Formats: sequence, C-alpha cells, structure tokens
Amino acid sequence: MKTGLLGGTFDPIHYAHLLLAETARETLGLGRVVFIPAGIPPHKQTRPVTPGPLRAAMIRAAIAGYPEFEISTFEIDSDEVSYTLNTLRHFHRTCPGDELTLIVGTDTFNDIPNWYRPAEVCGMAEIAAALRPGGHAPDYSGFSRLVSPDRLARMRGLLVSMPLLDISSTEIRRRAAAGRSLRFMTPDSVIRLIGEHHLYTQS
Repeated sequence: MKTGLLGGTFDPIHYAHLLLAETARETLGLGRVVFIPAGIPPHKQTRPVTPGPLRAAMIRAAIAGYPEFEISTFEIDSDEVSYTLNTLRHFHRTCPGDELTLIVGTDTFNDIPNWYRPAEVCGMAEIAAALRPGGHAPDYSGFSRLVSPDRLARMRGLLVSMPLLDISSTEIRRRAAAGRSLRFMTPDSVIRLIGEHHLYTQS
C-alpha cells in the first residue's frame, strides 16, 4: 500500500485540505491518504487550539464516505511533543508493509532540514512538496546533506501542483467569530459541528 501522510492542525479542516489530499492521491498514485491532526507541536503556538477530539471529529465528518481518506489520532492521543519522526516510527510499526509519503506545503518542505533529526525523517518516508499557485518554490539545497543523490532526484519528481483555492482555517475562524456564512468553504457536516460546539466564537 502506498500511503500518504498529511499532517496539520486542521482547525478546522476545509476544502483546500481535502483538495490537496485528493490531488496528492491522484498525482502520486497513493492507495490512501491519512489525515494526522497535530497534538503538541514542537514550536510555540500563538493561539489556543481546539481540543484534539473535536478537530478529529471534524475530520471524520469531512471524509465520511471517501474510503481512500482515513484519520490517525496518534499525535493527539500522545502526551509527547509531536515530532514527525515519532509519527513516522508509529506508522512503520503499525503498517510495516506500507510505502510512506509525507505530503507537505513548500514552506514546510523548505524547513525540513531544520527539523528534529531530519535525515531520519527523510529516510523513513518519501517527501512530496505541494506547490500552490503563487507560493514558494521547493528548495532542495538543504537536502543534499540528508539524502543520497538518487533519493534527492526522486524527491524532485514528487511535486504536487495544487489548483488555486484560497481558503484558510484562519479565515473560517474569523468568519465564524463574526457570525458569517461558512458555506462552500468546508463541508456542511463540519459547519454543523462548528455550530453545535460553538467553536471559534468570541464567548
């Protein structure tokens, strides 16, 4: 099984996340894409984050009916800092036959050489850069010390070109706080959960 791993805060998940997952699945020939909501990030958060179980519930609601999409709560179930290396080790233990591909935006991709034990991260999964229209280009220069020339060449071929869809979780939270419509930004099932749990309101 070729498995794509798509991590993020997903607060909330929206159509751009889903489109990225589908584009990566098709472009990279993945059998499934696993959404991994972040637990305790290794960097300081500048705002409170919705509790993990609620973010997971929104993901489940968004991907219901799409068997190629799954969710892993490994990071939000853990009390430890969510280093990508630990997540990859978890998937190697639980899915030993899978070929893993980590799907990241180019900003994140370009920062991987600065991560915790980046050579091990690159050795445990293929890294696919998702390129948004107008976004930063992937910078491969920092990877030359982390991977072999053959693996670096293969990495250059794992580029996911995203259609332009200018939706962000930040904008959804802002609109929810202002009582504005969220239709066509995220699935209706997610909108219902946001309303039922009074998420992103000022109170």
